[in-house]
Amino acid sequence: MKITRQKHAKKNMGFYKHNFQFREPFQVLVDGTFCHAALRNKIQIREQLPGYLGGATQLCTTRYLYSRYV
Repeated sequence: MKITRQKHAKKNMGFYKHNFQFREPFQVLVDGTFCHAALRNKIQIREQLPGYLGGATQLCTTRYLYSRYV
């Protein structure tokens, strides 16, 4: 199953690189829920995403505004 998943990921990234001119470093937007799930499952996001996407990545997060009235 692991090889099949890698083949699908490589095929999909090739599609996006060719049709939408995606280039390295890939900017990946991660939210708090994703980070929390990765932490809970002991997954190293920074080390594993470049291998999965097939290139250098840059992790980006959203800025969370605590106050609703600002």
